Amino acid sequence: TYAVTHPGEVIRNFRLSWVLNLVPLILGGVTQLGYAQYLLNHHDHRGIQFNDLFSNFDRFGAGFCQAFLRNMYVFLWGLLFIVPGIIAGYRYAMTPFIMAEHPQLTASEAIRASKKMMRGNKWALFCLDFSFFGWALLCALTLNIGNLWLNPYRNAAYAAFYRELTATHRETYV
Repeated sequence: TYAVTHPGEVIRNFRLSWVLNLVPLILGGVTQLGYAQYLLNHHDHRGIQFNDLFSNFDRFGAGFCQAFLRNMYVFLWGLLFIVPGIIAGYRYAMTPFIMAEHPQLTASEAIRASKKMMRGNKWALFCLDFSFFGWALLCALTLNIGNLWLNPYRNAAYAAFYRELTATHRETYV
């Protein structure tokens, strides 16, 4: 049976759930930029520090805009059908890495650069993602505890993919 709660408690719980859902939305973009910077530093064998994760908090607005615009574009493409949304997700996947490496860019410019960079490379990124499918199934068997190891590995592979794209193509994306 369910206990009937006081209306004030319901409203308080509703407000708390909104706040808890807004925090990742607001801070997600800037932490993506910091994590991308951390991953690029690690890939380039530069010294990495825990502070790298918070190195882009001075670019809070740009980080929020890039995450908001990326998610909005993917959502809008996904409204057409599922497949265009998936393709859009791959099209804009390199945006945090581009913004971390080129802090002078706005969110729209980084999204355009990611779109240009991923032209002809979306299938390669899909194949990279698909290579983690078996590991993801094993993580599901561990009640997703295995994701504590898989997600950092997958994100490091994304950083290596970004570096490969920027190293092998002499044309500039930015």
